Amino acid sequence: MAHDWSIFDPELTERGIRQCETLADLLEANFPHAIEGCRIVVSPLTRTLQTVQYSLKWLLGRGVPVEVRAEWQEDTANPCDVGAERSALEKAWPSYDFSQLDPVYPQKTGLYGPEEETIRKRAAVVRRWLSEQSDECIIVVTHSGFLDRVVHGPRYRNVEYRSYEIERDDSGNVELIELAEQSKDIPARE
Repeated sequence: MAHDWSIFDPELTERGIRQCETLADLLEANFPHAIEGCRIVVSPLTRTLQTVQYSLKWLLGRGVPVEVRAEWQEDTANPCDVGAERSALEKAWPSYDFSQLDPVYPQKTGLYGPEEETIRKRAAVVRRWLSEQSDECIIVVTHSGFLDRVVHGPRYRNVEYRSYEIERDDSGNVELIELAEQSKDIPARE
């Protein structure tokens, strides 16, 4: 059932999988970066791990690494936004790198608490983390609720993508500046 927040760490629906497959075709045909300089960073929730599997399989097949990071998880403590234990995730996703997954995961405490102030602090942490990376391209697969605090602009829709440039001001504040209007609301394959 769609929008049932009581389902623990839900999988993608069939419609969601079809949307991801459509996105894969679009991205592969229009990807503007050298694949050799890319890395995929993903939230440890099942639906985002599956989104990587279905939307970015063409990158996975070319050896682009996938790093699972707790900082990118969704922002509520509802069962749908609480993930499985690391051992279960590593078993289900053996080709993904879990070495940077915070040991506190999946607990919704500390930096991962659902309080608005905590979520905004975590958003600042991920912006700073992004600014410290040397990769040519980092593809982040995360959740719209959390992204609302990371970037400015209209709310993300399911399976939407945008490109950003990282900008740091003289005070050390980090902002992500959208480069260009990107595809909105990827339709599902019929």
